[in-house]
Amino acid sequence: MHEMGKEAIGNFVRMERVGLKPNRVTYLSILNNCSHGGLVEGFKFFYKMVKEGQVLPDIKHYGCLVDMLGRAERLEEAEKIASEVPSEITNDVIWRTLLGACSFYGNVEMGKRATRKILEMERGYGGGYMLMFNIFGDAERLRKEMDERNALKVPVVVW
Repeated sequence: MHEMGKEAIGNFVRMERVGLKPNRVTYLSILNNCSHGGLVEGFKFFYKMVKEGQVLPDIKHYGCLVDMLGRAERLEEAEKIASEVPSEITNDVIWRTLLGACSFYGNVEMGKRATRKILEMERGYGGGYMLMFNIFGDAERLRKEMDERNALKVPVVVW
């Protein structure tokens, strides 16, 4: 979180070199560091986790991937990952993370798709609408839609 992703990668490599086997928390930590450090090489750790470590990724691992790609403006890849998260573990946080990146980079079309996914999962939450407002700037229409759906107007928490 303090932009020390390269140091985290070095520690991970040293840990493996001395024979320590990473677990799901170790992988989550390295993915989170890569995400916050803007290091898309976090992908190799995700695949290593699944293939070599035989650790099943959970929502947090996928969230880190979507966040990592979103921060790197690789939105198409982030959307692909979000859509491939197994249905039994997916939730609206993944799509809100993608929507936040769409808002940041002004990708309206992808933002619409992400908003639709969020609304499918949690219709009464206003955060998706507020992020869409940041993209569209059409406050009147969005507020009307929020009121029609009785959506709560609460702050958004994005990873």
